Amino acid sequence: MGWVKKGLVFAPDGSHDWARHSFMTPCPWQRDEDTIRLFGGMRDDRGISRIGWVDVDASDPLQVKAVSAKPAIGLGTPGMFDDNGMILGDVLEVAEDELRLYYVGFQLVEKAKFLAFSGLAVSRDRGNSFKRVQQTPVIDRCPEGAFIGALHSIAALPDGTYRAWISRGFGWQDIGGRLFPQYDCWTLTSKDGIRFDNASAQRIIAPAPEEYRIGRPRANQLADGSWELRATSDTLSKQYASFRFTSPDGVSFTRTGDEELPRGGTDAWDGEMTCYPARIDTEQGRSYLFYNGNDMGATGVGVAVLED
Repeated sequence: MGWVKKGLVFAPDGSHDWARHSFMTPCPWQRDEDTIRLFGGMRDDRGISRIGWVDVDASDPLQVKAVSAKPAIGLGTPGMFDDNGMILGDVLEVAEDELRLYYVGFQLVEKAKFLAFSGLAVSRDRGNSFKRVQQTPVIDRCPEGAFIGALHSIAALPDGTYRAWISRGFGWQDIGGRLFPQYDCWTLTSKDGIRFDNASAQRIIAPAPEEYRIGRPRANQLADGSWELRATSDTLSKQYASFRFTSPDGVSFTRTGDEELPRGGTDAWDGEMTCYPARIDTEQGRSYLFYNGNDMGATGVGVAVLED
């Protein structure tokens, strides 16, 4: 059994001024029996990302059924943590009339490349419109995450609490005169999935010796009760790649050597990298892995299917 790449699902055609290119950090949610709504970050001409979506067929996700005509939520007001763009996060259906969209907001400041912290918006109409829970972050800065506090997956636990998996950014790496963020992976719990205590977080994945960052942790529970997590790392030689981790409890993870998403051919949309994978197990028993290709999503989003 393994993942078989099926091809490119979607890339913006440039017809909307807010979505000229890219579909970054894909996040799938099964909206109904026939439809997977895939949320992602689309960039304008200045490179600012806003969250949009595409609806794909749940039995054949290469078939796009609809594309959002406007962003799911607008940029934050000037001075807020999300006034210069946003990416996913995660989407969690809490109830039929409560869909939570966790996102990472970006802010430009004078003496650092950027700041990135986590916000939350809620939809009461099955993902057609969203409203922020608050203007400020639900996960803000802390000593171990002075520059980045980015929630990338969250799950409801049997006892009614929530566990989130996040990236924390703690510094900057100079490579060839360019600054790149340094970050690693943590987990923390919440009683309601809205209020988080940064002080309770546990570090779960650190960069390997040749890596300077590893993040976008996407965790999901398997049928046997164990957990798997996929994260994307970068090396000093700029080898951007994703890795799979396993865990008995969602806290203690072991890196595997699984090569789930090999790069495509030389001129392929994913010939330079495959990154940011996000798994969904549908109600019909199919399992898909949506992922980004070259330039961290600039060329769009593709899909692989789990086959025997």
